[in-house]
Formats: sequence, structure tokens, C-alpha cells
Amino acid sequence: MSVKRLIKGKGSFVPVIKSDLTLNDVINQLDIDDVGALVVTDDSSEILGIITERDIAQGLKAHGRDVVDRPLRELMTHDVVSVDIGAPLSRVLELMDEHQIHYIPVTEDGTLAGIINMLDLVKYRLGEMEMEANALKDYVAGRA
Repeated sequence: MSVKRLIKGKGSFVPVIKSDLTLNDVINQLDIDDVGALVVTDDSSEILGIITERDIAQGLKAHGRDVVDRPLRELMTHDVVSVDIGAPLSRVLELMDEHQIHYIPVTEDGTLAGIINMLDLVKYRLGEMEMEANALKDYVAGRA
């Protein structure tokens, strides 16, 4: 399966935030979007960074409670690992494992096109396993 097929199945919503905001704004947006990461972009196409719950935890450790007033640019991950929409899903898993990350923005022709997280991959795999189990049941029952 390709990244494109997964993105098509999950929908086109990408949680984003502008780079000139504070961590307090990030926390509010994470809550509004009910997500664990936001892609940082000022034009909804160029990826400037990503801010995750892990980044927030590291910011708390480094700056204490004052972290909420810090600029997002200080706390976000600047070197974002992304994947092209035409790549196989196995590439996403490789990147997540290699970089120990749970969120990977998806690009198409260099422009932000989506985001994949670990839960998306788990849901996909569970659906795949269910289809395989049903096919086996049909085969055994002689319905195939």
C-alpha cells in the first residue's frame, strides 16, 4: 500500500500552526484539533518544523513552567523527516524506526499534503488483518 492510499482513506485534514506563536497557542491548538503534533507552516504548504507532545515535555524539562510563553520556533523540531506521497507505507515505518518518531508529514511535489502518525499505521494494519481473516474464513467455508 502507498502513502497516498492511506492519506486518501484518512482524509485531507492536516493540523498546522503558524511559526510566530507561543507554546501556549500550540497547547490550545493541540486541544482544539485533538492531536499530538502540529506541522509548523506559515503558508499551509512549506514545512518549517513540527511541534509534538515530546517537544513540549522537553521544553518543560529545560524551561519549567515559563515554557508556555516561549516562542514556538524555540521549541519545535526544525529538521523535519517527511515522506513523499508516492512512497510505500514500509518507508514510513522505516523512517519512524530510524528516527524514533511517531509523526511524519507527507509531501507532494515538495508541498505539505498530509501527516501520518503511528495510530494511522496501526489502524491500517488491523483493517488489513481483518480482511485477511475474513478471506480465510470464506476459503475454509467454501465461499471463495
